[in-house]
Amino acid sequence: MTSVLLTIRNKLALFSHAEQKVGRYILAHTHSVIQMSTAELATAAGVSTATVARFGKALIPDGGYPALKLRLSAERTVDQSLYDEINPHDTLEAVKSKLALRVTHTIEETNARLDAAALTKASHLIASRANVYVYGLGASNVVAADFEQKFVRVGKAVVRSLDTHLLAVGLVTQAADAVLVLISNSGEKAASLQLAKLARSLKIPVIVLTRKATSSLGELADVVLLNDDSEENQTARTTATTSLMAQLFVSDLLYYTFVTTDYDHHIEQLVATRDAIQHYFD
Repeated sequence: MTSVLLTIRNKLALFSHAEQKVGRYILAHTHSVIQMSTAELATAAGVSTATVARFGKALIPDGGYPALKLRLSAERTVDQSLYDEINPHDTLEAVKSKLALRVTHTIEETNARLDAAALTKASHLIASRANVYVYGLGASNVVAADFEQKFVRVGKAVVRSLDTHLLAVGLVTQAADAVLVLISNSGEKAASLQLAKLARSLKIPVIVLTRKATSSLGELADVVLLNDDSEENQTARTTATTSLMAQLFVSDLLYYTFVTTDYDHHIEQLVATRDAIQHYFD
């Protein structure tokens, strides 16, 4: 189960001004809020009861404020300092605990946001095309490299490059049998957008891994695979770490979904590639 306190802290800036007052009060008085009615919290936070109700529904759509109090009760024994951002005064053990909490939270949030139908559709697009072009910039290139390594081992011709001109040439010359995979946490990188527009003009399907379906890149995609964005509002540099973990998780799920489309054949390929590496290189 994801941490509701961490969710409130990370998403606070996305709420309305009145809802932010509720969130801040909960973060500052977690133990007291557990015993408060909707009206009592509204009075304490200086907002209307409708605002408290909306806040609860935004966090837990199927349970609202009563369910929120139950979640808060379950977390009351957790060291509250773990929800704070990493700072230079933290001990190494504190940093480990904070990062572990954030990574776990990010993976669970990504798992909840990721649509199984989107994974299946993306897998089928990759299976139906001979050539897979993949692009990611910065930390997203790490995910692109992991994607390449995995899919090559199960027989897909994957082209990964930071040279967008090279990718463009491949897309133009292989348009009839290509699929483009773009990895961008923000969904707003200029190079990714240009590649997506080129692919669209060539009627090449575009798979996008991003944190926001309504991003510029998401709007150009045939399939959007969502990763968690809960650390985006943090000021410390934990964001690149957690978003990278989220992207790798989505990439792995896409890979395993693909493998199951023709399980026996793909397992044979994995065994064959493993044996070849062990025989000639180990």
